[in-house]
This record gives sequence, C-alpha cells and structure tokens, in this order.
Amino acid sequence: MRSLALALVVAQATVQPAPSPSITPDVPVYVGSPATHFTVESREGFDPDGKARLLLIAHFFDAQNRPTVILANSDLDWQSDRGHVQWQSRMRYGSPAAVVLVDTDGPIVAHVHDKKPDLGTVTVTADTRTWTQPRVVAAALGPHMVQIGWFPRASTPVDIARINGAGKRVALVTLPAGSSTYRDTSVDPGSTYRYAVTRGAMVTKLPSVVVPPPLPVTPVSLASGKGMWLYWSTNPLDDDYFGRIDPAAVVDQAVKAGLHYVELRTAYGAHWQIPPEAKPTIDAIVDGLAAHGIVPMGWTVPREVTFEDLATSMQTIEYRTSRGTPLQGIAIDLERGDDFLGADPNGLDGLWMYERYVREAAGPQYLIVATVEDPFFEHLDNTKYPYAKIAQYASVLQPMAYWRMMVRHVELSPPVVDSMMRRSYAMVLAQAGRTLPVSLGGQTTADGKNGYPPAAEITASLEASKAAGAIGECFFDWDGTQPYQWAAIGDYRW
Repeated sequence: MRSLALALVVAQATVQPAPSPSITPDVPVYVGSPATHFTVESREGFDPDGKARLLLIAHFFDAQNRPTVILANSDLDWQSDRGHVQWQSRMRYGSPAAVVLVDTDGPIVAHVHDKKPDLGTVTVTADTRTWTQPRVVAAALGPHMVQIGWFPRASTPVDIARINGAGKRVALVTLPAGSSTYRDTSVDPGSTYRYAVTRGAMVTKLPSVVVPPPLPVTPVSLASGKGMWLYWSTNPLDDDYFGRIDPAAVVDQAVKAGLHYVELRTAYGAHWQIPPEAKPTIDAIVDGLAAHGIVPMGWTVPREVTFEDLATSMQTIEYRTSRGTPLQGIAIDLERGDDFLGADPNGLDGLWMYERYVREAAGPQYLIVATVEDPFFEHLDNTKYPYAKIAQYASVLQPMAYWRMMVRHVELSPPVVDSMMRRSYAMVLAQAGRTLPVSLGGQTTADGKNGYPPAAEITASLEASKAAGAIGECFFDWDGTQPYQWAAIGDYRW
C-alpha cells in the first residue's frame, strides 16, 4: 500500500539504507541506555533459490558494554562489494538487519555504516567457499510445489530426478548450464518426495521433502461486497501496535459497517507479522470475524521474488488460529516502489512472477486477489505494469483507486468520483485483456493533498463500483477510517 513510503536507495555498489520510522523527536529511541558502539552478527547458508545468503544483524552496546536496543530512528547503510542487498524490517530480527544474496562462489565484503547514531562503520568479510552448509537445498513452498536450489550456478547441464520408494531414480528434467533452481509443480499435496540432483559427475541425494496437505476451495464470492484493509505493527512505539488493538471492538465495527470481508496484513516481505506474542490478538480478530460470517482474508506485501518472501505468502494461506479458523484467501499487494517489488532484481517481471509462483504453489482453486496499481489514476498500461500477465494467475483484480491520493488539479465531488471509479474499473479490465472479477480499492485515509474523502464521496464510490460491475469495494484503511466514513459504508447495502 502507498502508506509504506519508506526511503530506499540502490547504488552501483549495492547500497540500501534502511528507512527511519517517523517518530518525534528525530533521535534514536532506546530500550536501555544510548549506544556508544555496535557490532554486526553474520549468519550464512544456502537457499532453494540457488543463492548464498549472508544475513547481517546490527547489535548495539552502551558505554558499559551492555546490550541496548534501538526501536526507532536509527539509520544504517548496508553495502556489499557484490550481490544484492535488501534491508530488513526493524522488528524482524529485533534490530536493524540486511540480507546479502550472491550466486557465485568467492569472498564477500560488506560494510555497515551507522549514520544515526554516528557510530562509524563495521566491515564484515565472508567467503562462500568455506561455508559448510548443504549447497543443494529442497523445500516445499506449498501443496503443489517443491523448489530445489543448488549453489553455485551450474557450469554443465543439470539432471533432476525423483527417488521412488524402491530407491530408483525417475528422471524429471534436464536443465541447461547456468541454471540454479527448479520448481517441481507435479507433486501431490500431502505426499513425501526425495530428489537427486546431478551436476556433471556430482550426484546429490537430498533428504525427504514433505508436501503440505491440500488447501480448501475458496470461491471468488468471498472477496465480494464491502471490505476493509487492516494492518498492525509489531513495534510497541507505533500507534498501530498490535498490543493496542481491541479485537472485540474491531469485530463490532466490522459487523456495524456490514463488511463482508477484512484483509489482514500478515507479512511485509519475508517479515512475518504475527509473532507468538501477537497471535492471541490476531486470532481473536480472525475468530471473531468468522463467527459473524465475515470473511477473514490474508494480505501480504511482497518485496522480492525469493523463496523466503514467497514462503510468507504461503504461510498466510496455510495459517490457522489456535481454534483452527483459516484465512479464506489472500490479497497480494503488487507494487513497483522500492519498498515493494520495485527493488526486485527481476524488474517489472517480478510483479507477475510472484503471483505466478504463489498460484502454482497454492493450486488453481484457492482465492488469490491481485492488488494492483490503478491504470486510470496512475496513467499505466502493459508497457509500464504487467496487468495482462498478472491477470493470468489472479482470481480477482483489485486496483487501488485512491481518488483523493492520486488526483491532482481536479475539483472533487461525488459525480467526479463516480466517473473516475467507473473508468478505473473499465481500464483495469482492458489492460488485463480478459474478463475476471474486479473489486475496486477505495480510499478512506487522508493520504494525499486532498484530505479525507467526505461521506458523499464514499457513497458515490460504492454506487459507481457496483453499477460498473465490480464484485465489491475494499477500503484503505481501517486505522484511517473516520466515524462519518464508517457510517457511510454501513449505510450502503452491498
């Protein structure tokens, strides 16, 4: 979503400064005493993408060399002499962190510069040639996919085979030189598989891989009617910290507004946002919504087309509360900005590739909502955003038609909003090149120079969405919705 406006810079030397939360005053906020120095922990290994993964975590210490934690307003630059660097969400590892991914053997030199507080630079050196972890890795991504990766990239053709119960190898595929990963989409849910990977004279037999059980059938109708996006933070300093959420109040508001579904953000990139301490709160929301016939759906915000990132979307799909209540569908937020898939090395292709791999892993009968940038409001077509390719794998298209955020130099009124929402609906289908359900993404927040949409515009957006042929409208977002907007949503029957 556009509210994730975090600064990110990628330079030739692979520099990615992590963003600072906008907390006042603009100084580090500590759990403990102010830091005087820091170190960088490194963790190494290989992944199913065929990459070497070097995780870097900054640890801070005070003048007495006691550990201290910065919850906000640190500012670190992460640099590597090669490969790709991605900063990690602050709360994922409890401290600023980044991941370096490389696909060739050899030394890695990473520099971590602490600009705020100004504590200097720590240099980390590693050499993949000395790592002892398995270099060929297989893991199930979902009930319909096993991914196998080998490091480094193969210089010869690669033969992939399954090993059956009798220990016999059954050939699957031969891949050309230069390959580093294979996705086996011929697996059966709930089954166990063993693989052998042959690279030249080297044969690697892998441990057994257990594929998850099949997913329930989730129809498109679950994403119909009125919806709302809801997200939370795992940082106790934030206003939307999960510890401040009253699950009963959330459920009560959803019932009063006549919502049919709520999209709950479970992951930002590879950062899973339901840690054990948050699970009771989120489970109470999910269970409460379901008890009132309101569909709880997952919502993820991808950052890269990696196994690790895709795994959080699959974790969302497979999520169950302690009572066993599932999330019934997933909305995947496919955006180009540097805080989203825009920084993925695959470029624009990453937007549709991510959707494709989730679809292949989840299977054809699971509800996948593609939350896409709006072609009307953002003046986009298939040369700038891959609508048609995304539409091949989506159950529903959900363009973010945030009229007050996107529109400039236009005097807004209910009739103008009506016209714009109709055009948004028509244009997203035209770019998709096929007929499939559309649920328009509406706006309640004050993001943008035009402020909060008045009640009459909320009503106009709903009337236009329904008249145009949309199956529903989902509003962004829960925390920013004002009482008069909740009333307008509740008064409209859909």
